[in-house]
Amino acid sequence: MDDDIFEKILRTESVFKDQATLGQAWVPKKNQKLLARDSEIKKLTAIHRPIIETEGAYSVNTLVLGTGGIGKTLTVRFFGRRFREAMLKRDIKLTIEYYDCLQHRTKSSILRNISERLHYSAGHGYSDNEIMEQILKELKKREESLLIILDEVHNLSSEDILALFNASIGFGEANTRFCIIAVSRPTDWYKVDNEKISSRTQDIIKMKHYSRDEAFQIMQYRRNLAFREGILEDENLELITDIVTENQNMRMGIDIMRACGIRADEHGLSSINSEMILESRNDINPTFRADVIDNLRLHEQVALWSVAKALLRSGDPYTKVEETYDIYMMVCEEINIKPHVQMSFRKYIRNLANVKAIHKDYLNPTIEKKGRQLEIRLTDISAEKLCEYFEKNIPNE
Repeated sequence: MDDDIFEKILRTESVFKDQATLGQAWVPKKNQKLLARDSEIKKLTAIHRPIIETEGAYSVNTLVLGTGGIGKTLTVRFFGRRFREAMLKRDIKLTIEYYDCLQHRTKSSILRNISERLHYSAGHGYSDNEIMEQILKELKKREESLLIILDEVHNLSSEDILALFNASIGFGEANTRFCIIAVSRPTDWYKVDNEKISSRTQDIIKMKHYSRDEAFQIMQYRRNLAFREGILEDENLELITDIVTENQNMRMGIDIMRACGIRADEHGLSSINSEMILESRNDINPTFRADVIDNLRLHEQVALWSVAKALLRSGDPYTKVEETYDIYMMVCEEINIKPHVQMSFRKYIRNLANVKAIHKDYLNPTIEKKGRQLEIRLTDISAEKLCEYFEKNIPNE
């Protein structure tokens, strides 16, 4: 590759003022705002206020529910940052730790990480209960409170969630300075929730979708943070807002803005137009698909994963039922579930077509092949992205 390509791009002024403000890890700084989530911030503050009034000897488990792309993680992390600042002003010690449970999939992983963050080692050979007891003793000794955020909490087992939620019962309210905010989509949470967990969940916050006016206000604010003036005009921002409203997914709009900005820098352009927005939309994985997947039964999810694997393997736009069923059998073996017969598999394919997860076409009989042949393709998500999704969210009972 010619080194001049690097120099050409780097010498050209970027359309971005601060690209990081469009990243998934962005949390508003002191001089920045979180829009349209005042009610959630007020409720979280009211829930955790006793940390101040009891000088830390307080424990509460809060569940934040909402569909994908509506700012659950951003809202909770924003609250955590600002609440800690408020505690420091009052000389109250508060540590806040964030855990993505896609990365930390067990209670053991989380507890050991907490012990490291508190700058002491639990050592080898200790049980989870012993580590938890050491953590709580350390917090009491330091007169310090701990708030942990468990994002995508449904990736923990029900047993692990209950054990964490049970800290104040197991070790006594007066000895516990351990608060939890668990974050999940409703359809995911219902898979792990049970009566005991519900009894230990003191508060539930159900986040709603943004209205169109709220969405446009947020898009304007994020645009102004991210781009230089004049790069993305309001009329094109309206188009992105329409996409956000249609899909009920703010993350999708933020990702489209970022993709358009990168495309503009790549081609040396000084503005973002509607054509770039529509092209970028096609490249963004629509998160409503995850909601469709959530509502599928176990073997329907495995069938969909098998379709994606078959398409990746062949490189063709279509696959056949027989070929896909062979892969379905292998996937079932890999994830240790019992495969169903081909007749049931065909029913799953029909159900997937009914919810628009796949598209199916019947081919007329030929001399070589009698009877109509069924060809399957995916609708609006690539086989590669779908396989990536299932590798991170392996179907289970």
